[in-house]
Amino acid sequence: MEKSPIFIVGCDRSGTTLLRLMLIQSPILHIPQESMFVYLLEREPENYGDLTYPYQRWFLIRDLQTNPATPESFTFPIFNLTLEEAERAIFEITPTHVSGAIEALFKASASKLNKQRWGDKSPRHVKYIPLLAESFPHAKFVHIIRDGRDVAISIRKAKWVSNNMQEAATYWKQRVQAGRLGGSTLSKDRYYEVYYEQLVYEPEKTLKELCQWLNLDYTAQMLEYYKGAQDRISEQHKSLFQLIDQPIDPSRVSAWKRSLSALEIADFESVAGDLLVELGYEITGLKIPLRVQAIRTLRNNLGPLSYKLRRFFSKI
Repeated sequence: MEKSPIFIVGCDRSGTTLLRLMLIQSPILHIPQESMFVYLLEREPENYGDLTYPYQRWFLIRDLQTNPATPESFTFPIFNLTLEEAERAIFEITPTHVSGAIEALFKASASKLNKQRWGDKSPRHVKYIPLLAESFPHAKFVHIIRDGRDVAISIRKAKWVSNNMQEAATYWKQRVQAGRLGGSTLSKDRYYEVYYEQLVYEPEKTLKELCQWLNLDYTAQMLEYYKGAQDRISEQHKSLFQLIDQPIDPSRVSAWKRSLSALEIADFESVAGDLLVELGYEITGLKIPLRVQAIRTLRNNLGPLSYKLRRFFSKI
């Protein structure tokens, strides 16, 4: 039985949650909610040692608990482990390193559900594929990609960026490029790209191809991911996934055509149009009007001057 870990990565709001909910319908695969543990790997080994001693394990467990993705408590809601279970899982494999301890926690979490394979779904891990690949040498990486203009609508609605569409374009472009660059360092049997649009338009075909690559048996239940989906979303994230308990809706694809103004589209494409084309998406070719460019240039140039004038007159 294939037991290699599976990392689902991608820019936020690109479909990582949808893909996770589909894949965990497998009777053998467990993917908890977002862990975002990668920062612990960057600190090893000087912070935790070989985890032989209880105090070393306690420091690691404490840092996982105080991760922004994890409530500060004496349980692991993400892993569904008690403090004692977490300590025992790490102790049983010591001496080990941080990645070994983290894998032990994932395995213990999967074991509680009688599942034999584990995975992780943390969008921001898209920027750390090389580090994760080195730390988990048998892991496979699934990078889900979505039209950045649709992503921009979603992350702006979530208030993760300002209303500035160029800022949203930069956010998307940096993450997608980081994922592809990291993936380019891996062999084809370790890195796989799936497009959100393909998953929505042809879910069965797309999932079957992905499952074949993952050496994971496809099940029809993967298409019924939405049944009870709200129970598999953390409380703090439920407001972002209000439609997750409904079947796939193809109308969500290319929502930018209905929701973005011509100027907003031009702003996005001025920053990330080249990447859209590289990924196979069509662009409109809309340009930022010269009048708008002139006003923005004037505003940017006057900004520092205006600040200096206000400071000058405040001293008079």
